Amino acid sequence: MRTSVFIIQGIIISTSLLLLSGCSASQEDFTVINSSNIDRSDEPIVFSREDITEKAGGIQIMEGKLPLPVKDGEPIPAQIDDIDGDGSWDELAFTLSIAAGDTQNVSIEFISPEDYPEFTARTNVRFGVLDEDGVRAVETLEIPGNELPVPLFTRYQMDGPAWENDKVGFRQYIDGRNGRDLFGKTMASMALDTVGIAEDGSLEDNYHVMLPWGRDILAVGNSLGLGGIAMLENNQPVRLGVRMDAEQNNVAKTSYELITEGPVRSIFKLNYEGWNTGNGNYSLENTVTIWAGRYGYTNDITLKSPNASDTLIVGVVNIHNDNPPILFNETGTDYSAFYTHDKQTYDDGWYLGMGIIFPSESYLSYQKAPDSGPGVTTSFLNLFELRQDKSLTYHVLAGWELSDTQFASPEYFDAFISEEIQKESAPVIIK
Repeated sequence: MRTSVFIIQGIIISTSLLLLSGCSASQEDFTVINSSNIDRSDEPIVFSREDITEKAGGIQIMEGKLPLPVKDGEPIPAQIDDIDGDGSWDELAFTLSIAAGDTQNVSIEFISPEDYPEFTARTNVRFGVLDEDGVRAVETLEIPGNELPVPLFTRYQMDGPAWENDKVGFRQYIDGRNGRDLFGKTMASMALDTVGIAEDGSLEDNYHVMLPWGRDILAVGNSLGLGGIAMLENNQPVRLGVRMDAEQNNVAKTSYELITEGPVRSIFKLNYEGWNTGNGNYSLENTVTIWAGRYGYTNDITLKSPNASDTLIVGVVNIHNDNPPILFNETGTDYSAFYTHDKQTYDDGWYLGMGIIFPSESYLSYQKAPDSGPGVTTSFLNLFELRQDKSLTYHVLAGWELSDTQFASPEYFDAFISEEIQKESAPVIIK
């Protein structure tokens, strides 16, 4: 893991006076401005090393001190991340709640590493792999192309990496299928480290039933799941990977790397090399970021291909949904959304809203995959045109009624999507 993050359990362990007793104070403040008319809770904030050096000077950093954000004399839960893996931290990450039209000042104090406070863990990544010693968490893994999807509960704790925050959880079927699944959560505490492991240490399916923390709530089957990826070739979707019944993979090598894991955000990266779509070999890099306090995560995609342009597909599963999908264009913004809302969990049991938010300029249209057949099925296929750097950032959102009863209302989920679009369109200003 490329990080100097303090992997953190528990609560702030001392008062602010004690916390700051070992720091060298800085009088320099950052100003965070919310110019929108939306109250923001747990707004993600990132100060780069360069930002901090420019604002507060670099002497403390050279002395080995670490920056800690402070507001009104109190430390803000934060983490220090080494994003590029060079052994030095690159970013200070934290969240901030800021009312509509409000301005807040955040000071930077410099703390010795041993004095840096511990904060409650609100994000988590878990990639458990079974070997001769039992299930262990891995930070990197390479999967060769000749390794087809293995039978469930024989190698991977949850079929691949799983990630969560205090609101919701997800997992990626890295075993070759590359669909995206959803965990509904009823508790804020981190749950996924032990999910899928029996008392004797073997793997078992114990997450398709309701447990105190929640459960797997989404039927995925041969769909792309929520936010899974495919490519449109000759007007047909080509899955990134293969189905369980395939005899040959279409990806030469799949790599996983944990970038950071901490109290306010976690990041991991997936690389797919030699993706044979039938129209050449592509490479795709997918960075997944989950922040505390949000009902979703962010997907950053970069594609390399021999073509001048490509059509990327982002799926939203359509197995238990009877209502028409909504293509949402917020007036005056550069972002749009595609979402569904229905009793679309397993057995039509609970109301669930699912959607993606994306830059409008890249969006083409959506199609509906067939309900059965040999390829991608039971999905809404959102088409994006990738040109030039062939990158796309989109946000995946899910609101389950047992996480928040208000998500049972389609009107509430619609308003939720609208607010998320407006947040993307008018980010906070940092000075």
